[in-house]
Amino acid sequence: MSRLLGYKVRTMNLTTAAKKRLQHLLPQEAAGLSVTGYLGTCRGSTPIMNPAAGPAAGQETITCGEISFFVNPDIADEFRDCKMDYDPSLFGKGLTATWPHRAGCACNHA
Repeated sequence: MSRLLGYKVRTMNLTTAAKKRLQHLLPQEAAGLSVTGYLGTCRGSTPIMNPAAGPAAGQETITCGEISFFVNPDIADEFRDCKMDYDPSLFGKGLTATWPHRAGCACNHA
């Protein structure tokens, strides 16, 4: 099923640092990561995810490279369109996701 989203859709982008971090966190017995939400806004969010054997009922599968994400439908549009990065520095943000601003976002972007 497809629908008009009203903005230019990019594909998910994992930086090399994010890819390495996710591969390190993903146990061999897991098929991917279940993404159930995020904390933050389009300017920078921390995804809420756990290793999973497969998608839960209703989750959409989004694959980027060798990594599969099983994403809740209410955040699939943002997640499909995100750039994920990893900053391991002492005061870094860790694993973060950003995406283009959309109407209704809590970032207060004008």
